[in-house]
Amino acid sequence: MATIEVRELHTPKELGEAVRLQFEIWGSNDATPANQLVISVKTGGHVLGAFDGDRLVSFAYGFPAILQGQVPWIASHMLATLPEYGGRGIGRMLKWRQRLWALEHGFHRITWTFDPLEARNGHLNLNLLGAVAREYFEDCYGPMEDKLNQGLPSDRLMADWQLESDRVIAAERGERPALEGRRVRVPSDYQSLRRAEPSRAMEERLRVRGELESLLGQGLSCVAFDRDAAAIVLR
Repeated sequence: MATIEVRELHTPKELGEAVRLQFEIWGSNDATPANQLVISVKTGGHVLGAFDGDRLVSFAYGFPAILQGQVPWIASHMLATLPEYGGRGIGRMLKWRQRLWALEHGFHRITWTFDPLEARNGHLNLNLLGAVAREYFEDCYGPMEDKLNQGLPSDRLMADWQLESDRVIAAERGERPALEGRRVRVPSDYQSLRRAEPSRAMEERLRVRGELESLLGQGLSCVAFDRDAAAIVLR
């Protein structure tokens, strides 16, 4: 694999490439526009791009989040990688660079949402990055018409990445969390299931929703992902 270079995007032209990437990946008109990315970068947000030569192949977008009574943190709204560059660790590389960016700018926490039915996202977020998830949002974004989400409620877990925690530092060293705990099975290949059997995909959405909401309501947290069993592990 050619060397992938990661750098911040600043100019309207560079950020326009990030918009093009969204269309290429999701195939939807519901993209974060260049003008929003431009003003976000100018007012405290960031867009990190991964380049193969001159070609933008992945990017991560985040901005400061402020809620009353909470220490400001970074909300990471988007991480997107071209399909042909999947499985190469580029998304993980961008997240670790995003962590460095946040710490350099005085932030100690990053949050983002992810689909609990996407096994690869559970592995990345819980195992490789050391995030945890304690909150479940039913139909978080409302109906979505892109090719990855169309036809099902946009349920999401909220990943909470405490950047200087022992758990995250261990993940940075390559250590993986223990797999003991309660389990919620998820499809091993949700996208294939959604395309081939949409009614069964809906059944899985509702089953996983019910099981996770019940366990999270008991005070458990999503802390790991068992790839062999395709299951979220909670403790």
